[in-house]
Amino acid sequence: MKRLFSLFLFVSFVLVSLQFGTKQVFSLQVETPEVVINRYLTAVISNDYETAYTLVSDDNEEIREWLEFLNFVTGIAPQKLVSTIHLAHSLTRHQVVQIDLPNDGTTVIHVESTVPDMEKIVKITHSENEIRSLYDNGSLPLKKKQGTFILVNENNNWKIKEIKGTSGDSVSKIAMDLVEELLSKEESTKLSKEIRNYQNRKRS
Repeated sequence: MKRLFSLFLFVSFVLVSLQFGTKQVFSLQVETPEVVINRYLTAVISNDYETAYTLVSDDNEEIREWLEFLNFVTGIAPQKLVSTIHLAHSLTRHQVVQIDLPNDGTTVIHVESTVPDMEKIVKITHSENEIRSLYDNGSLPLKKKQGTFILVNENNNWKIKEIKGTSGDSVSKIAMDLVEELLSKEESTKLSKEIRNYQNRKRS
């Protein structure tokens, strides 16, 4: 009887330990909203759009479509434009400045971004080496942008539901707006045609 009781205690201890250990594992796997935002911003400035895509809520098609578009463009655009986008991303810095917890179950994270002022930079130089040199000596035109990320919990994972203001891909949008300045007329025309074809395929 004593042996059976001892065995029962041992099995109970093992089960409790396993259960506690399992809870610990699961708790470690659930990332906080701030971690998710940092992962998203890091993915975007690292041009890892596929990872960024997985951190966005299924309800936000706009962000997902933009990330898909960026992934497409960087795959077919002339190297000059791709390098400019990548360089601009590498020189972008983000900082979480405030976290709000409304009563609706969401988490609101305010981010301040310091991004290259591409509109001014392309008027100074198109050279990547010169841009990096300007950045290193503190004379590269930069600007600060404020952004707000709203996150929701989906299936026990925090996902980005909405982005207000700037986002991690703001420099990419600026770079795309400056296609005609960065590329030759022939390159610009060819890229525009491929983008139109891509957009038509997405609509169909």
